[in-house]
Amino acid sequence: MSPTATALAADSSSQILVFSLLAEKTSQRMDYGVEVGQVQEIGLLENISMVPNAPAYVKGVMNLRGKIITIIDVKEKLGFPAVKEVDASTRILIVGVGSTLMGLLVDQVDEVMRIPASDIEPNPSSITETSPYVKGIAKVNDRLVVILDLKMLLGGGTDDASQHAANTTTATATAATTAAAAAAAEEKGRAIGRGRR
Repeated sequence: MSPTATALAADSSSQILVFSLLAEKTSQRMDYGVEVGQVQEIGLLENISMVPNAPAYVKGVMNLRGKIITIIDVKEKLGFPAVKEVDASTRILIVGVGSTLMGLLVDQVDEVMRIPASDIEPNPSSITETSPYVKGIAKVNDRLVVILDLKMLLGGGTDDASQHAANTTTATATAATTAAAAAAAEEKGRAIGRGRR
C-alpha cells in the first residue's frame, strides 16, 4: 500500500467532496473526489482573464474578493478533453494547497460523503505508474469514486507542491496584470491619437 493510501486508511472514515466530470461524446459521468478539509468554498464560474503562454489546463485567473486565483480545468489536467461548454451545473472548487488557493473547474458538484476506510482501495500498480494524482479508489454502492491527491495534482508531483502552486499563481497573475496594463496603454494611445485629430 502506498504511503498516501496508508495515511488515508488510518482514519475510520474520510469526508470526501464528490464531483463529476462528463465525457463530451458519451455523456458518461466520471466520479472524482477530494478531501473536504482541502475545499474552501464552491462557487460559480465568473469572469476569467486568460493568461498568455500558460499551460493548456490553466484557463486563466479570477479575482476572488481581492485574491488572484488560478483556475485549472481538472479534466484537461487529468488528460481528458477540456470542458467545452459552461452551463448552470459548472462549478469552481476553491481549494487550498499549503498557503495557496487555486480554483478547480468541474462539470458538477454532487455531494459530501463519509466513506469508511474499508471501502477505500489503494491504487493498482498500473494506475500508480500512469496517474500519480490518484490517492485511492472508493467503492460507494455501485459507484467508484477516484480520490485525487491535490498536492500531486496541483504541485506537479514535486516535494514542495505548495510552492510550485504558488509560483504558478504568481506567474499567471503577473502575466495577466502585464497584459491588462498593455491593453490599457494601447487604449490610452488610441484616445490621445483621436484627440489630436
